Amino acid sequence: MKKQILFVFMFLIIFSATLLFCSQASKSDLTNTKIAYVIHEQHNSFIYVMDQDGSNKKKLAAGAMPCWSPDAKQIAFAAEKDDNWDIYYMNADGSNITRLTSSPAGDTNPAWSPDGTMIAFNSGRSGSSQIWRTNVKKGNEKSEWGYNLTQMTQDTPHNRVNNFHSWSPNGLWFVFEADRDRDDPEIYLANAVDGTNQQRLTFTRALDEVPSWSPDSKQIIFSSDMHGEPQSGDYDIYIMNIDGSGQKRLTKTQSQASNPSMSPDGMKIVYDLSKGEGSEIYVINKDGSNPVCLGEGSNPAWSPFEKKM
Repeated sequence: MKKQILFVFMFLIIFSATLLFCSQASKSDLTNTKIAYVIHEQHNSFIYVMDQDGSNKKKLAAGAMPCWSPDAKQIAFAAEKDDNWDIYYMNADGSNITRLTSSPAGDTNPAWSPDGTMIAFNSGRSGSSQIWRTNVKKGNEKSEWGYNLTQMTQDTPHNRVNNFHSWSPNGLWFVFEADRDRDDPEIYLANAVDGTNQQRLTFTRALDEVPSWSPDSKQIIFSSDMHGEPQSGDYDIYIMNIDGSGQKRLTKTQSQASNPSMSPDGMKIVYDLSKGEGSEIYVINKDGSNPVCLGEGSNPAWSPFEKKM
């Protein structure tokens, strides 16, 4: 009897350790993740996806600014139809394209909420480019609660913009760029519930732009030309803590490195690098080492690990 109990006890220990190992491995395994990106073809932009190593490239739909749903099963994007930009979303294979917004002011830059129920976007419908939020669905079979369209940042007398936002993975914050005192955008933080408690994170004469998050919501990556002469046109990728401290330059390109997106394990960063008329997509380690070119494209977005919502 004691031998049987000991056997069961040892089996449970080994089984639990195996589950823990598999769980940890799956959280750091990028093999099944993808990168959505944009290619410009004959005066039009198209959304593509590829595997994280640059293989298996596939065109999905006309559009730009792709953003993954938190379960990696859908992609939100901006598309121009009938001379107007609006927000759409589709399945990750390009099927079932659904229009979400309709405004003559133009809606761009979608960002999915971590629970998958809302999308934030930029719109000029209030008079200047501001951050707005809407439900993805207006209800279900049992009840209808509406899209609850909400303006998250407010217009100013000088029409200063608040845009190019990113929703933190923990759901608490928006990070965005704003040009409030001069024509040089800085990075700001705001409460994701109502846009309050805004905090300025960068204080430079440079152009600090297109911020996005680390998976643990503790760090922010962004593009800036702070390393050279003001408005030199040379941008690199930077990383900082959520309070703006610990700013570190990750790339040294002498070109325009922009639109960074971190891998779901927090170990790599994908970004685009503009050289002259063309743009290529690169992947680096989180410390800036080992740059690898994945080919033509811009505006990359690394998918989360697939999960059930």
